[in-house]
Amino acid sequence: MRIASFLIFCLVLSGCSKEEKPPVDTLPEHKMAAILADIHLAESRVNRLQLRSLDSSLMIFGKLKADIWKKHKVDTLAYNKSYAYYMSHPQIMTRIYEEVNKKIEVREKKNDIKL
Repeated sequence: MRIASFLIFCLVLSGCSKEEKPPVDTLPEHKMAAILADIHLAESRVNRLQLRSLDSSLMIFGKLKADIWKKHKVDTLAYNKSYAYYMSHPQIMTRIYEEVNKKIEVREKKNDIKL
């Protein structure tokens, strides 16, 4: 009985541990938020074009994403690894998306929704 109580106590304590640190090559939260804001604005821009061809939409979106990678000086591998990490940590991703929303709101108020 004592061993079972001790194991349960250890499990509870391990569940309350501090947030783990992201891997070294993970993009910082603020940079990830800036990239995601640009990606969502690019998606919106392509949707507003109302293209009939999915291929054309994907081609334009691909070009816009390439521009985003250049703007933020990041490659797709670093972005994808970071995105996967943050998606596996919902509390952090929620924080990032709160910042994304703020960034988009500020840009809308300034009428600066270009990439």
